[in-house]
Amino acid sequence: MDQDAGGSNSCTLERLYAWEKKLYDEVKASESIRKEYDRKCEQLRHQSAKDESTRVIDKTRSVVRDLHSRIIVAIYSFDTISKQIERVRDEELLPQLLELNQGLVKMWRAMLECHHAQFITISLAYHSRSSTRTIEADARREILAQLLEEFKCFGLSFDNWINSHTSYVESLNGWLQNCVLQPSDRSKNRRRPLSPRRVLAPPIFVLCRDWSSGIKALPADDLSRAIKVFVSELCRVMKQQEDKELQEKQNLSGELNNEETKSNNNTIEDTSEDDYADLCCIHESLTKVLSQMTKFSEASLKMSEDVKQKSQAAQAAYHNCKSVRTGRF
Repeated sequence: MDQDAGGSNSCTLERLYAWEKKLYDEVKASESIRKEYDRKCEQLRHQSAKDESTRVIDKTRSVVRDLHSRIIVAIYSFDTISKQIERVRDEELLPQLLELNQGLVKMWRAMLECHHAQFITISLAYHSRSSTRTIEADARREILAQLLEEFKCFGLSFDNWINSHTSYVESLNGWLQNCVLQPSDRSKNRRRPLSPRRVLAPPIFVLCRDWSSGIKALPADDLSRAIKVFVSELCRVMKQQEDKELQEKQNLSGELNNEETKSNNNTIEDTSEDDYADLCCIHESLTKVLSQMTKFSEASLKMSEDVKQKSQAAQAAYHNCKSVRTGRF
């Protein structure tokens, strides 16, 4: 979604909140009127039963009528505000959510292509032993440090994004569920969740329900774990490299003789072997990360496309049902 659309969505949510608050305030205010109405009705019944004077009964009856009129006005206000909320929900919020989902379809299609290419490239990459010796220790340390920083940032950003995305959609779905009187499960004395397709609810109910369910099924945890494993592997390799460099400096500070030189030559060969093994571990771990990124992109694309298709079907079914109910064909 572009910046203008995002701003529009924010404004729409703010308007919905304002209307919801107004409705809440109206309902709270009407509660005192209803309680007073009930109290006066009870008083009127007692007065009639006691056969009190006509003047007293008429006075109480007048108050009851006034309170009843105020309740009718309040109910009309509830209905007017509710219809306004429904209008904003169906005519403004729904198109914005459909636009957002369409943008996610395009984004995940591009991301899938990108991550798949990255996965193929890394999977086919060949690191020879000679290539490891061409990289100086300082350069290797800098490369690993930069890679570590980038993946730490990536892992944190991914977790924040998936949490924000999930929270946004689940909040919308939860709000919609609270907008309807849901049937109760008599056998267990509890409310059953609304099935928007079964009752032909407005399309936004279907959209948010499917979207919320789809997000929960995404392999986000698998990708997050793969990133953490890769970060841990980089930290291990960097720590091991630091320990080796410290050991080499200590060896060089002593006196050298032929035997020590020979021993150091063996140490260099062992170090080269270790460096190659570390590189293979990093390569294997990075391949798993890119594999999970590809799978996550593929699952996200499929989810967004499914949400789009099912939403379109729900819109068609809902409008057809409305046409039948209103006699429009």
